[in-house]
Amino acid sequence: MMEQTTVSTRLKRTPLKSVVVVKPEADGTMSSTVVYKQKRSRRVSKRWRPLERHLRRMSRAQAVSAQDYLRRHERSNRKKKNGAVRDLGKNMWRAQSKGRKKLKIRFL
Repeated sequence: MMEQTTVSTRLKRTPLKSVVVVKPEADGTMSSTVVYKQKRSRRVSKRWRPLERHLRRMSRAQAVSAQDYLRRHERSNRKKKNGAVRDLGKNMWRAQSKGRKKLKIRFL
C-alpha cells in the first residue's frame, strides 16, 4: 500500500520547520524521508539589500585590486633592486584598473 504525500508550497508563514515521514521497512528498521524543509530566512532586510549588494561588490573589487598589487609588487622586487619602489605608480595604477573592472565602473 503506497500512500501519496502532497505538501502545499504555500507554507511560507508557518512556524513549521520541516515535515518528515517515518515508515517501517520490511526488515523492521525505520526509514525517514524529509518531505518539506523550510528555507532559511534572509539575513538582510529588503530595505538594505541594495546597499549590502554594493558593499559586497566593492569588497570583492578591493580584494582583487590588493591581490593584484601584491603580485605586481613581488614581481617588481624579483626583477630589479628596489623594483617595487620604482614601479610603485605603475603597479598601483594597473592594480586599481583591475579592481575598477571588477567593480564595473567605466571611468575614474
